[in-house]
Amino acid sequence: MTDERFALLVERLHEETLTEAEAKELLDAPPEVRARLLAEAAMAGTLSRAHGTALPDLAPRVLAAFRDDARKAEMVRDVIGRLPARPTRAGWVAAAAGLLLALGLVLLIHREASLPVPLARAPVPDPAVGAALDRAVAFLRASDVPHGPWNGPVPAEDLVLLALHHAGVPRDDARFRALLETALARRPERTYTVSLHAVLLAELDPVRYRDRIAECARWLVENQAKNGQWAYTTPAAALDAKTRAGAGAPNNSCSLFAAMGLRAAVRAGVPLPRESLVRARDAWRACQRPDRDRQFGQDRAGWCYSREEEDHHPYGSMTAGGLAALVTLHQLLGDDWRRDPAVLAGLSWLTFHFTVHENYGPVEDLMAREILSDTPSPRTEFYYYLWALERAAAVTGSVDFGGRDWYREGRDELLSLQRPDGSWSSGVRRCNPVWDTCYAILFLTRSTR
Repeated sequence: MTDERFALLVERLHEETLTEAEAKELLDAPPEVRARLLAEAAMAGTLSRAHGTALPDLAPRVLAAFRDDARKAEMVRDVIGRLPARPTRAGWVAAAAGLLLALGLVLLIHREASLPVPLARAPVPDPAVGAALDRAVAFLRASDVPHGPWNGPVPAEDLVLLALHHAGVPRDDARFRALLETALARRPERTYTVSLHAVLLAELDPVRYRDRIAECARWLVENQAKNGQWAYTTPAAALDAKTRAGAGAPNNSCSLFAAMGLRAAVRAGVPLPRESLVRARDAWRACQRPDRDRQFGQDRAGWCYSREEEDHHPYGSMTAGGLAALVTLHQLLGDDWRRDPAVLAGLSWLTFHFTVHENYGPVEDLMAREILSDTPSPRTEFYYYLWALERAAAVTGSVDFGGRDWYREGRDELLSLQRPDGSWSSGVRRCNPVWDTCYAILFLTRSTR
């Protein structure tokens, strides 16, 4: 490819007039040509952020140009084909022993399930990540803890504490102690808070806080709706998604947090009724949505906020979170998640639409209808999506999606987006820099173990 041809294709890329044939030409170009194009896109994005102008989203367009539908379908097949094989009967004992050593998991396929606490710690971050975490911690120390519509009048201390813990803040730190005392003094009352509280305490000291974690688990089990999902607050046990609408209705957002809370409880040795886990698993299967575009015979499907949104399509944050929740529930039940078509369809969707530049999909449709977002934006819940992506990769053991290193690409994107005050922010009114910063920390520290 000549320099003149390269300049022409770059110009058409910037003008958004690049054709499929030209995209393929870029895709088939020598590696040094593709590197030049990516470098130019990255530089344009960096300059835009430095001057405070609107981001032209060149990087996502470049990545889209490099991955036409045929190539993305090939990536999906590669990911599905590289899933760990289901152990044979002869290799089951060895596989189970390896799983116990690696994860510290004990799966009881009876009336109840229980897992011991994992001992593994997060890997030491590279210097650039370490410096970013230091700046982020400084921002969180100086910030008040906000609350959101999903948490009513209750601030989200547990989310901030979880982020600070994974960023390396010691438990005897004054700010940490104050937030923890506030969180421990509050009675369980909302699904997000109860679930995150269980996750936090199971990581801090599952023995010391076992009774408190068990209280969280009881609340989650007692407040599970008839359809197997969870709503934002109590009472939810009598709710049925077909008869109750609005903020009190069971939904996928609360349900994915509940799955995290149940996982933490089981890791702390708290037994759970199998029937509750089965209903939660089946609820995720029941509300999966097909992809908007089903070419190449791919059985891709994902999730959105609620099963009631009949005409809504899957989007990134809910599909990544839903995949993580469904696989987690399979693991708690002792099931082989690799045999569940819903899991494979969700993994296929996430691979096909993989990106670390936006929360892919029509997430803005729901936000606009609820008047919770100022304008439709691919950055809506972007950092929440990245944390969900981290959880999905962790529970499935995925080091990449279609050859794309999810952590490296996400890390590079986050390092480029951190603001001078140490925070991250989507710039969307529905989101908040404190929450976004917590989600970014949880991604960078690979917090799901």
